[in-house]
Amino acid sequence: MRITTTSRYGVRAIFDVAYHGGGQPTQIKDIARRQRISQRYLEQIFNRLLKAGLLKSRRGPRGGYLLARDPSEISVGQVIVAAQGPIVPVRCLAENPLDRKTCEIRSACVTQYVWSQTQKLLADYFNSVSIADLCAMARRQGVSRDLDHKYMYFI
Repeated sequence: MRITTTSRYGVRAIFDVAYHGGGQPTQIKDIARRQRISQRYLEQIFNRLLKAGLLKSRRGPRGGYLLARDPSEISVGQVIVAAQGPIVPVRCLAENPLDRKTCEIRSACVTQYVWSQTQKLLADYFNSVSIADLCAMARRQGVSRDLDHKYMYFI
């Protein structure tokens, strides 16, 4: 099973909003710089996260992106699903019939149980890790926050 680049970048970006934003709007150019992700690609990902209700945006000179909910209420699983769709280790388990691959032995497939359990374990794990958990991990690792330097002006 592969987690797409869109999902990986989505998790990194939403973590960035939570960690570096401190509840204030964060501009996409700053997120792109810190996470080393193309700004254009981030805009596409953020459109998906906005539609999923994980982010909200504010226009204007002090605008940017904010979390739509508390970081403890947003799971890594929700970000992955918003960015790439359902977590599916094999195509025969896809919910959408257009995504599901036809299998000639589906009714007699012994391995389908293994794949469905894998799917459940992955989804349960990703849903158990919140963005707040990632922020706490970053603090323990000593990751510096841009928020601390946001309003430093030198003349």
